[in-house]
Amino acid sequence: MAVQFVLGRSGTGKTRFCVRGIAEALREPSEQPLLFLVPEQATYQAERAILSEPGVEGYHRLHVLSFDRLQLLLLGRHTARPAISRIGREMLIHKVLRDTKDKLRIFGPSALLPGFARQMAGMVSELHHNALAPEDVDELVKSLEPADARPQAEGAALQPPASSLQPAGGSRLTALKFADIAQVFHRYSQLLEGKFIDPQAQVDAACKAVAGVDFVKGARLWIDGFASFTGAELAILGELLKAVDHAYVAFCVDPTRVGSITCKDAKSCVSTAPPTQGLFEPVERTYLDLLRWAAESKIHLTQPIILSQVRRFDACPPLAHMEKSIFCPGAPVSKTGGTIRLVSAPNLRSEIQFIARQILTLVRDKGYRYRDIAVVASDLNHYEQYVRAYFDSYEIPFFIDKRKPLNQHSWPVHGYGCDRVQRGPAVGRHGCPSDVRVRSEREYPLSQLHERGGQRSVHRCGSVRQFQRLSGGRSRCRRQRALYVRPGGE
Repeated sequence: MAVQFVLGRSGTGKTRFCVRGIAEALREPSEQPLLFLVPEQATYQAERAILSEPGVEGYHRLHVLSFDRLQLLLLGRHTARPAISRIGREMLIHKVLRDTKDKLRIFGPSALLPGFARQMAGMVSELHHNALAPEDVDELVKSLEPADARPQAEGAALQPPASSLQPAGGSRLTALKFADIAQVFHRYSQLLEGKFIDPQAQVDAACKAVAGVDFVKGARLWIDGFASFTGAELAILGELLKAVDHAYVAFCVDPTRVGSITCKDAKSCVSTAPPTQGLFEPVERTYLDLLRWAAESKIHLTQPIILSQVRRFDACPPLAHMEKSIFCPGAPVSKTGGTIRLVSAPNLRSEIQFIARQILTLVRDKGYRYRDIAVVASDLNHYEQYVRAYFDSYEIPFFIDKRKPLNQHSWPVHGYGCDRVQRGPAVGRHGCPSDVRVRSEREYPLSQLHERGGQRSVHRCGSVRQFQRLSGGRSRCRRQRALYVRPGGE
């Protein structure tokens, strides 16, 4: 149960250190389980990097996991109930607000306003994201109440409850607001129980299951790619570090800033955090949180590994200088040698057109391959339409790293269609089989549409022409007629 931190700036080889350590462990004649914990989007890349190491043709005792995958393995594949979606959460919160609006002292008048349920659902999701239960909010409400309103035994010193939601000072209005939030949170958790996944119960069950699984007990653990951890992730990570034999935790920080807080006594060095904010300040806070937790949990900390040499830019020293000095005022000036260019474009269209021409020049004249080139944008939503237009025009193959719904991918839709064809006749919009035909006006008068399950907007009409006059156009009537069908063969 030892933890060793790997600290270094971007490009110093932290991921390479983890990958090589895993490869060396795989080549050893041992059955010790190995774990590599990375973000969700980096699991495939990590697996490829490990398999590309010499002497590693495969593995059976290594698990490359994200927190979601780890939680799935801890709880089992068939033990979880269906997860509630974002829309479902908002609908459930809206029901809770409608039922409890008379009991809410601050949010009662606003409970049914448009958008309020979405805001409250976001707050509940944030509480779950940080592994906070309704009881934690109750503790916060008690600590926010005025001192004379709290029940207190005689002679007992007032001690606010220990909670991650500990306030800086009491406020009556704030207490009432959080009391309403706690009431909604309690009711929402009750509605989730037994029907959908309870995030807090999932985290508690995962933490209890860590010590009992075989692939965790006595394992060697590498953690890389994280800038911060949520409350739920910290809870699982804490139990994980207690169960493994040795853990390496890599953080992208500046060793010169955190050099004073890498001593063995974490309790004394936690208070010496860097006084000024910098580029790595969020990651440094995460590093300090883990140090504080290790000190409280009596986890053995070994001397951290400091990686100071930036190897990513060995072939281009100007890039290495820019990476180190771009956010440092008063940094020394260095010559670029033509490797770095600053281009000012009048608009986004001209900017993407210039980039497309440069890519063609690099591929045709400089011997580059398309996979060697990356285009990084501050906001893909503004650049996407121009990238698609110009890259298609210049016949440049590209991939945009942006999520899109599964039903917009051709192969899943094709597979889903094949599966429906194999299972039998597809089900139509109103539950009818797919072998249907549209009835004419004489066969299916519009006076029966309402009785046959038509839309509410369709009322009794004597004919199609009369419906056209009422609906205000022929095209709408055509769309309505195409919906009402009956099985063929009648």
